[in-house]
Amino acid sequence: MYRSHKGFTLIEVMVGLLIGMLGTLIVAQAFTNNEARKRATTSNADAQANGAIALYMLERDAKAAGWGMAAGSNSYSGCTTIYAYCDKNASCGGAAGALTNISFAPALIKDGGTKPDTLAIQYFADPNLGSSLPSGSTITTRKMLLPSAELDVANPAACSEGDLALVSQAGNCTVMKITEVQDVASKLQHNPGTSGEYNPPASFSNDNGWPKYPSGASVTCFKPATNGPIFRKVYSVNTATHDLERSDNSQNPAVTNELVMTDVVDLQAQYGVAPAGTQAINAWVNASDPGWDNPLPADWARIKAIRVALVTRSTQYERPVAGEGCKATTSLKSSWATIKTDNYPSDWGCYRYRVYETVIPLRNVIWGKI
Repeated sequence: MYRSHKGFTLIEVMVGLLIGMLGTLIVAQAFTNNEARKRATTSNADAQANGAIALYMLERDAKAAGWGMAAGSNSYSGCTTIYAYCDKNASCGGAAGALTNISFAPALIKDGGTKPDTLAIQYFADPNLGSSLPSGSTITTRKMLLPSAELDVANPAACSEGDLALVSQAGNCTVMKITEVQDVASKLQHNPGTSGEYNPPASFSNDNGWPKYPSGASVTCFKPATNGPIFRKVYSVNTATHDLERSDNSQNPAVTNELVMTDVVDLQAQYGVAPAGTQAINAWVNASDPGWDNPLPADWARIKAIRVALVTRSTQYERPVAGEGCKATTSLKSSWATIKTDNYPSDWGCYRYRVYETVIPLRNVIWGKI
């Protein structure tokens, strides 16, 4: 007789394997879902941190917009016609001849259409030296016989050799480089040459009808920036690398497109404007609105604030749903900005985003009553 052998039948083994496989599948699915949630949470945190830091840096620079643009009774916003020159020297921008693109607005927005906007913040004193006096002011005491003539002034100590002087009267403003201060004679020289890159040859200013300022014209002196007469910090978004970048001529040497923060995909901005002669904002306008693509001098003083929206993106790519495409993000919303995704990458919906908004009062404009 054969001895009896007890054990599992084939059916029992197969049932056991099936139960084990189901258990393994459930555990694996739970682990996968948990890992996906972890990655989404981490990437959201990254987008949140990037947005907060980027907005802080932009806001810090924008709060100082207009620094030095109001000195005593002088206001740069009164310049309706600006006369400026560059002799090809890199320190004045590298252009040759008259500089026609100078604006003394504290903030300038360039509309990007379906692409991100660009925000330029301007100062008449080094924003990195907030404790220094922004400028010195005096007046002319004798009429200039020629546009290239030296300046007779009441207080030559208001200016130093190497300063830029903005001479203004009745809406006309001329940018000059001070090449010599004559304290005893109370004169300011602005000669052309290697140290006077902003000063045109006498024939240029005389032949092109530059102003001959009378006695009593305002003379305001300030330190020049690198690669331009006034200090500028320009924020823009690199749509190829999805980075927020900044160009800054307050540094020496000036920097172009330095990285501020990664994974920033959009920047939108608006002007907050007040009626002429008042401080209370009554409208928000886009740079694309009529009259605001290149604000006129009369409107510079009306800009009392700017508001900014930054869109940051997570670093984690989330796989599209089979047959449905990317569903991580389906739309981007702002309380005021129109976020256009037309020029976003085709797989933009496979990432998560955060929209950050802020309103930045231009306190130097408000306090200085520019």
